Amino acid sequence: MYPDLFNMRGLLMAGIIIGVLGVLDDVTVSQAAIVAQLRKANPNLSSAELYKRAMQVGHDHISSVVNTLILVYTGASLPLLLLFNDAARPFAEIVNYEPIAEEIIRTLVGSIGLILAVPISTLLASWFVDAESSDHSGHRH
Repeated sequence: MYPDLFNMRGLLMAGIIIGVLGVLDDVTVSQAAIVAQLRKANPNLSSAELYKRAMQVGHDHISSVVNTLILVYTGASLPLLLLFNDAARPFAEIVNYEPIAEEIIRTLVGSIGLILAVPISTLLASWFVDAESSDHSGHRH
């Protein structure tokens, strides 16, 4: 009825971005909470030690994020994948189509950004928690 009313690729991308933002929020808040809890458990840990221990948990977060991203992107792309199911073309040819290649690149860039969010948020949380737990004379509470 209104063929130009919706940009389907734009809607697909918006869905992916919303999904990624949800994962980003979850990962960064969790990493900051881990740092805060480690500080409470052992107030004598240095910033470097806080970071190191929180990143041990962060590695599990990264694994979880990668699995979540695969599920989110596959779920969002399922209608597109079904369209290509009807075309009897080899996988290598389908992957090289511009719209598909573009989505693959977006997926990789988004994944790299989320994976980098774990060490960055952990580092920032370690600094802020360490600064908050120190008084003006430099002694920890």
